[in-house]
Amino acid sequence: MDPCIQQRHYWWASRNDSDGKAADLDNHAEQSDAGDFSPLVHYRRAQQRTSNVPRRIYILGVGNIGGFVAHSLAGIPNRPPMTFLLPSRLSLDRWVDQGQALKLTTHGLLDTKSNFEVEHVRSRSVMGEMAVPERGIITSLSDSPAPSGEEIIHNLIVSVKAFNTVNALQRIAHRLTRESAILFIQNGMGIIEEVNEKVFPEPEKRPQYMLGVVSHGIYQTNPFSFVHSGHGTTALTILPRRVEEVKPHFESSALYLLRTMTRTPVLAAVGFGPTDLMQLQIEKLAVNAIINPLTALMSCQNGELLHRPSISRIIRLLLAEISLVIKSLPELQGVPNVRMRFDIARLENQVLNIAYKTAANRSSMLQDFAQGRATEIEYITGYFVRRGEEIGIQCVLNYMLKHMVKAKERLEGERHASLLPLKPQIPSR
Repeated sequence: MDPCIQQRHYWWASRNDSDGKAADLDNHAEQSDAGDFSPLVHYRRAQQRTSNVPRRIYILGVGNIGGFVAHSLAGIPNRPPMTFLLPSRLSLDRWVDQGQALKLTTHGLLDTKSNFEVEHVRSRSVMGEMAVPERGIITSLSDSPAPSGEEIIHNLIVSVKAFNTVNALQRIAHRLTRESAILFIQNGMGIIEEVNEKVFPEPEKRPQYMLGVVSHGIYQTNPFSFVHSGHGTTALTILPRRVEEVKPHFESSALYLLRTMTRTPVLAAVGFGPTDLMQLQIEKLAVNAIINPLTALMSCQNGELLHRPSISRIIRLLLAEISLVIKSLPELQGVPNVRMRFDIARLENQVLNIAYKTAANRSSMLQDFAQGRATEIEYITGYFVRRGEEIGIQCVLNYMLKHMVKAKERLEGERHASLLPLKPQIPSR
């Protein structure tokens, strides 16, 4: 059996007690011999190992997804201690200005969560040494001691913008070990490959990676204030260190993160095997690769892409390239129903359904343009272009679309930074 597919048998639906430790399975369950790696044996080993894992969870990136996850974790019984890793003094000031709390509005009801800790994590020094994190505003009232200085990070959730991931992780890489777990919950794909190349180039020293795909609708109204506009699910997986591993070893910290996320009702989190999660992730990416750039370039809401023949033709041409790339990916060969799942017609139907359900929304890329911010186009459309080149498929239309977005991104950024030449002022007489 394919190792990635076999991973599906390693997930379990556990019952959890109030202190976050998984409840015991039936004591009369059949015992396996020492060499067996059945789900029951794996579960019992995991249960023993996670009991000594530090409970504190660090969150890198308190935007839409990071803020939503942190707020959700803060609402469970015996909540884990949490620390936000903030990149600048400006972020610290905003945290203070917003009352040192996270605010989430759902169906018009405001829910405020506090008792978080924050750290200002500075960038590398001129000498190349990692600067010691500077303590920010401490608001935690938990019974766990506050982390300080060079404390090891055992549990990390990364939800910064895709293009900021490498820089953000480089600031704290010295605090991560092989036993640490990093959960990436971000838009875009190809991020882990970049992290491996630039942050953790030595495989034997890499932390345990996890991936998450969030389908909840969240948007930000103010710093650290969010609206939960649409209920969805959270798909999670632990990535094996090597694809060929038949009996993968999962670090205790990764198992702890998985169990903590899945016992959080608001997240509606479920564990998947790596291959299943990749299909969910790439399906979401294909939809984003259409809606995000087209709405950003046309300055329109999602619903305005519907019922326009010219736009429909553009969508089909772009999806023809995307569909061919997905169905040709080496890691999806032999997976059942891939060709049907990623057929052009089905992908188009997915795009139209999402555009209809979010008709009044402005895509994240359009919002980035409006604020003069960089976009994640390299990790959305750019991902399909790169993977196509690797397997000999030239995605010329998506390549053009990517550079149209990058050109407009540059122009909008310059306008917001007042870098464009201004008309000379004629002095009044």
